[in-house]
Amino acid sequence: MLNTNFHMPGFRHNEYMLVLDLPETLRHKIENARKGMVEKFKIDQPKTGRPHISLARFIVPQMLEEKTLYRMQVIAMGQSPFRIDLKNYAGYPMHSICIPLENQQPVLQLIKKLKESRQLMKTGGTDPYFLTDPTIPLLAKLDKKIYLDIMKEYEQRSFTGRFVADSILILKRRVGEKKYQIARRFEFQGLQVEARQGLLFS
Repeated sequence: MLNTNFHMPGFRHNEYMLVLDLPETLRHKIENARKGMVEKFKIDQPKTGRPHISLARFIVPQMLEEKTLYRMQVIAMGQSPFRIDLKNYAGYPMHSICIPLENQQPVLQLIKKLKESRQLMKTGGTDPYFLTDPTIPLLAKLDKKIYLDIMKEYEQRSFTGRFVADSILILKRRVGEKKYQIARRFEFQGLQVEARQGLLFS
């Protein structure tokens, strides 16, 4: 877990989150599913941002932002678009509800590529966090009874969704702040490794 209280004196630090964004129609479908759970089970949940698939979180000094974003751009340029299928509902006992990815492998492969930049992501003094079980979160920090009630009903329900992941979205916020802002979006271009290396060292 990131220690967001860490900072080097004299240097401003930002926290970054790398995500796969979803098409608008699919986001609305997921938001409606979440709203239905909240209303039916009368759950008090904090307001969440737009649904997405998280990949990684890390902290780096402001002075290294451009270098970090450039590295993410190079990775994105070498990545080809891929399809993601969402299916049904699942939970993390006994506290969270999510929509699982039926085909996690391409997402995990992308995360593996991001890990190649681990050293740069550690320059803020904390270890980066990489997702090992990417999903789309719906509800978190639930009371055990409510969790069991939801799962009893929703494990019988179906949810389907599909989209092509064609870019990586980079969100950032100043350490200590709550709200993320969009920093950059980098499109997947599927360039050859040689082209990526040339860009990296040019």
